Amino acid sequence: DSSDSLPDPVLKASRAVPPRPYTDMLVKNFFDSVNYHYGILHQPSFMIVYVDWWSHRREVQSLRNSSTVALTCLILRICANSTQFLSPQNSSQLESDLGDSVRDLSKSYHEAAQTISGFLSPGSGGLVNAQQLFLSATWHKGEADFVRSWHELGAAVRQAQEIGIHMDIRSDKMSEFDLEIRRRLWCALYIWDRYADRNLAALLASFSGANPDVPSHIISKILENQLARQLGEGDRPDKTNLQGKIAFVESWMSSLPPVFSVFNPHRRWDEHYPYIPFQRLQLHCVGYMTQVILLRSILLSSDIFLTERTGAEISSENMMLLHQIVDISLKAMSVSKDTFDLCFPQQAKYYMVAFCPFDNAAFLCSLLIHDVDGTMVPRRAEVVQAVGQALHIAHRLRGFTKMGDTTWSILSTLKSRITLYPLERELIEETESTGTQLAKDGVELGVDSFHHSKLNDQFQSILDEDLRFVENTLATDSAEFLEMDLGILDGVWNWDRVGF
Repeated sequence: DSSDSLPDPVLKASRAVPPRPYTDMLVKNFFDSVNYHYGILHQPSFMIVYVDWWSHRREVQSLRNSSTVALTCLILRICANSTQFLSPQNSSQLESDLGDSVRDLSKSYHEAAQTISGFLSPGSGGLVNAQQLFLSATWHKGEADFVRSWHELGAAVRQAQEIGIHMDIRSDKMSEFDLEIRRRLWCALYIWDRYADRNLAALLASFSGANPDVPSHIISKILENQLARQLGEGDRPDKTNLQGKIAFVESWMSSLPPVFSVFNPHRRWDEHYPYIPFQRLQLHCVGYMTQVILLRSILLSSDIFLTERTGAEISSENMMLLHQIVDISLKAMSVSKDTFDLCFPQQAKYYMVAFCPFDNAAFLCSLLIHDVDGTMVPRRAEVVQAVGQALHIAHRLRGFTKMGDTTWSILSTLKSRITLYPLERELIEETESTGTQLAKDGVELGVDSFHHSKLNDQFQSILDEDLRFVENTLATDSAEFLEMDLGILDGVWNWDRVGF
């Protein structure tokens, strides 16, 4: 082979890597703001090959090497992913100096990488090829193209299997460090795809750098892996095993390391290691949303969602589940709000920032819509406020991410279907506008504020049976909203998920 054997499109694509100062900036931003989402790259070892790549990238002999071609592709993937998570200051600098929008730059880096990736045959390029395929999936996920992301993830899994990562076997020529990096990738693939070999061994060294006490950014993925594997090995959730599965998730959350603890976590490293507060919230969100999904799978099969209901018409068993899921949903929404506050705007494209509050709030909206007399939903005032917070998040993300546009549209439609008391409407609109809870006379509205307020003379009018729910047309009377275009969520989210 010679360099001439590389097709012209591949050679042209390899030149899409931006000039060194900008690539350096994007690589640094990637490790500062992106890599710890999945933890598949080890920064010190990558920087060694990255510096070497710049030294030899113009050499003919280097161009012949499939490993170099794969590394070029990986660098472009890093640039594409990093550009999705730039600070406003770095975005402005890049757009000014390179003369294009960061969105177009990100797309151009991704498309160049796609061209090179298509040239690499299955099994070639080794671990680097598998890593770049994984980052292709994360890029599509950041663009809210979930179907394409899923296909790219499948390609990464197949490449990993081609080079035997799933076997977790160390050859004579492989160092312990190389084995660890392979395990990191397979761990990330397993957590995302829920597709892994049963013999995956425990992940090993942390490689935390100069301070061995600081948790490695891979630890959170190990913890998620443990949760996913344990829940995946048992039977599907049903009424007989539901509480056992919930108890396991609660135990998993309570046993998180002190730095990730749900209550009073150690925060001494937060300022200097920004991945720690991010991963703490991510783990809390995973724990709460896992419980919500388990409970929801049982509750959706109950008679609560078959028609409009009052609290008195629900069985004690279902009412217990309803209390349980509302309690956990409110905790999940609180974590989602903290995650948004931490990530916006630089990391707003990370899918959990938009999807978790949306999915949670859509279900809470469904509960409110089916609550025919305002007595079915426990902690109703807090539920109303949580929906307002999700609307606030979606509104802030509108025009900023594709997920924001779609989730805002769906949640706004659901909000319009909820019958609200005057004070509830005031609360949800204020929370949607500001993201904070509405206070009256310096006192925040509590759990039963609305139902207590109904006893006051000034609100007697809303107690009249004819006026209470004049607006209540409910989904069973008018289901046009179920036909609305789900946009980018089509295929990954549906109305059945929240009880319609």
